[in-house]
Amino acid sequence: MTIRNIAEQAGVAISTVSLVLNNKAGVRKQTRERVAALLVQNGYTIRNLPDPAGKGDIKFIRYQSAQHMKERNEDFFAGILNGAEQKARLSGYSLSVTNADDEHFFPLLRQLEETQGAAGVILLGSELRAGDAEPLTKLSLPLVSVDNRFPNMPINAVSINNTDGVFHAVEYLYRLGHRKIGCLQGSFDIGGVPARNEGFLRAMEALGLPVDPRHLIQIDLLFDKATEQMHRHLREMDDLPTAFFAANDIVAAGCERALQQAGYRVPEDISIIGFDDGTMSTFVDPPLTTMRVDRARLGELAVQRLLDMIAHGGSEVLKTELTVTLVERASTAQAKA
Repeated sequence: MTIRNIAEQAGVAISTVSLVLNNKAGVRKQTRERVAALLVQNGYTIRNLPDPAGKGDIKFIRYQSAQHMKERNEDFFAGILNGAEQKARLSGYSLSVTNADDEHFFPLLRQLEETQGAAGVILLGSELRAGDAEPLTKLSLPLVSVDNRFPNMPINAVSINNTDGVFHAVEYLYRLGHRKIGCLQGSFDIGGVPARNEGFLRAMEALGLPVDPRHLIQIDLLFDKATEQMHRHLREMDDLPTAFFAANDIVAAGCERALQQAGYRVPEDISIIGFDDGTMSTFVDPPLTTMRVDRARLGELAVQRLLDMIAHGGSEVLKTELTVTLVERASTAQAKA
C-alpha cells in the first residue's frame, strides 16, 4: 500500500502521513495513532531519529504471524505504542517502530544484536506462539514482551491479568442475577485468548455455577465469521444461557449482531460482555459492556522494565500483569426473574 493509499484510508493529507512516518510534530495525537497503526500494518518503519545528546534507540517490533490472518485490533496496538513512545522520549531515548513476520523476525533480532543497532527491544508478541519463542531466551539484547507472558520461559513480560479480568466480568454478570452463563471462546490460541477461555471455567467454579458444555462456543476472531458461526450455533441450540462472556470485543460484537438478526434482543433476552474496550465496543448497538485494558500503561511499563534491564542488567526475570476495569454499557442488564 502506498503513502497515498494510506492517506486516503486514514482520511488525511499525504503530508500528514509523511509527518507521522518521520515522527515530526504537527499532527494531533488521535490522528497520529491512527496513521501510525496503518503505516506499521503495511510494512513501514516509523523513524524517530535519536537526539545526539540522547541515550540511544529502542526498537519496538510488532510480530505478525502469517498464520494469523484475523482482524487485528489496531487501536490496541496504537495505544501500547503511544504509551511506549512517551515513556521512552521522557527517559531520553528515541523509539523506532517496525513490524516483522515469521520469516524476518528472528533475522532482525540477530542483526540488531550483532550490530548493536538498538539499546533494547519492546516486542508486541501477541501472535508469537510459546513453542516458537525459545530463541528469545538466548538473546543478549535486553527484550521485554508485551501482551504475551510466555509462561514457564525466562522472558521479561508485561501483560494483562486475563484470569482476574475474566473473573470480574463473570462476577458482574452473577451480580446481575445471571446463573446460566455461556462463553464465546476465541478459536485461535494467541495472546490472552487461551487464558481468557480457561479463566471463564475457573470463574464459574469459584462462583459455584455449573458449566453447560453446549454453552462453550468456539468462535472465530474475524467479525463476519463470528457472526456466521453464531448463526449456525443458534440454529443447533434449543436452550440458550441468559448471558455470554466473550473472549474479546470482536467476538462479542459479531455474536451480538447474529443474535439480533435471529430475533433476540440484547440485553433484554441475552446479555453480552466483551473484553479489551476497543473501538468495536462502541460501534455496535447496543454498545458493549466490556473490560477495559489500559493500553498506554502497558507500553509505559514495558519501557520502564526495559530501561531497568539496560541500566542494571542482572539475570532476574519479571513478569508484570496489569489489572483491567469494568466499563458498563448497554449490552448487559438484570437477568429476568
